[in-house]
Amino acid sequence: MNTFDTTNTNDAENNATLSNAIEPTWLLKTGSAPKLGKHAEGDISYQILTDSSRAEPMIRIIGNDGGGYYSKEVLACRSVEVGTDKHELDQPLPSKLFQPAFTGKSSNNAGFLAAILRAERLLSAAPEVEGRHIIAGNWAEWKTSLLALPGLLIETNAAPEKETSKNGKGAADSEVSNAAETSRRKK
Repeated sequence: MNTFDTTNTNDAENNATLSNAIEPTWLLKTGSAPKLGKHAEGDISYQILTDSSRAEPMIRIIGNDGGGYYSKEVLACRSVEVGTDKHELDQPLPSKLFQPAFTGKSSNNAGFLAAILRAERLLSAAPEVEGRHIIAGNWAEWKTSLLALPGLLIETNAAPEKETSKNGKGAADSEVSNAAETSRRKK
């Protein structure tokens, strides 16, 4: 199994750059979702988490069976829902609609998140448009049912704030670029 993570593994640098603090987190669910691409193989592994206030579920991609980059960020569900707010329930939407929810810039992020949302029955395949999705489930009920789970107390990095560096790029963008470049050099 090849899994590539485009997040920076240097915790001290993450804490300084992105103001990530280790905080208590409740692991509510671990799951896997089949990839959606026509020729894709393998599954995407993910976790659904919440913080100590248990006010909102969060999603984190934790693995990719077939290889390829992804961002191992903790995404608040409200940042995922922003993309769907402007769409009618029966209108097809592309996976790329979810890219702004991520700080990392891997082109796989949005498609992997769409696969997770399909596995959670919040999206389904658009009947007449290949590669598109329609909003399927009741997101409010989904959140309520997840937050009612007892969960397992773990520690994780807080969701990073998007910051802009002097060159106008987000700090996380340059970290992803650096991690990808380092990975390419090792091959």
